[in-house]
Amino acid sequence: MNVEFLCPHCRAENKTEALPAEGFLCRKCHQIVPLPLSEASRRSEQIERCTVCGNEGFYLQKDFNPRLGILIFALGVIFSYHTKFLSLFLATLIDFVLYYLLATVTICYQCRAIYRGFKENPQHRGFDHLTALKYSKTAT
Repeated sequence: MNVEFLCPHCRAENKTEALPAEGFLCRKCHQIVPLPLSEASRRSEQIERCTVCGNEGFYLQKDFNPRLGILIFALGVIFSYHTKFLSLFLATLIDFVLYYLLATVTICYQCRAIYRGFKENPQHRGFDHLTALKYSKTAT
């Protein structure tokens, strides 16, 4: 189980493999960032409250770089005429295989912390634009 997050003090990217009870020392500003994980979350291995900002709003997504997915389909489209659209079929097949092979990550709407290695919480759904808009207005 690990967490990727931006330091609330200096906005530097940090990643921790385990959630230390005493907090995490930022690699850039060297300030301690408390990452409290509730006992219920430790037992269930599900995220209920963000350890970085305390928010309870999360969404799920596959642990895959979306730009790479767009590149795969762009190559499929570029070569589709020359391959009699076989490249589009291949791009779709690659997409389906990656969808079923890759793990799901939990992402905080408020601070965008990424949680890997936790079980999916059934209360969390895919990305919702209206929910994200609500959090973007509170962040400013």
